[in-house]
Amino acid sequence: MTHFTDENPTVTSPAGAEGGTTVDVLTRGGELIHFVPANPAEMEYLITELTTLIEQMPGKMLELNERRYECERAWSRRRNTALAQHAKNNTVTVARALADVEALTEMEDLHNAKAAWHYADDTLKALTSKLYGMLNVNKGVQAAYNGYGGRR
Repeated sequence: MTHFTDENPTVTSPAGAEGGTTVDVLTRGGELIHFVPANPAEMEYLITELTTLIEQMPGKMLELNERRYECERAWSRRRNTALAQHAKNNTVTVARALADVEALTEMEDLHNAKAAWHYADDTLKALTSKLYGMLNVNKGVQAAYNGYGGRR
């Protein structure tokens, strides 16, 4: 499982950008997915927070996607360079194996970047589902208040 940290500056947003780092947004998203409102006021708060977070997610996912493609280009560059060097004196199979070994670090970075993007995508889907669920529940709460002499 990939753990998100602020060690990689390419995954964070520029200083002053709205919403903080990608890690902060994903962490906040996880907190909101598991939050259970106890009353209508908390439900309104949750709906507002979910909407704000969902609006921030596309920009964060774009950053993660850019990072993913940077890693893919680095892996491809490293592997192909090593393949060209080893192909001079070895069979193709041996040259590929040696090139793959040399590019393992880049491949691991690529897999981590892909995992981070997929985690963000799954988080966005979960946030959207939670928002729709809360909107439906909120509609029922409002109907109950209006149907039984509550606020109008």
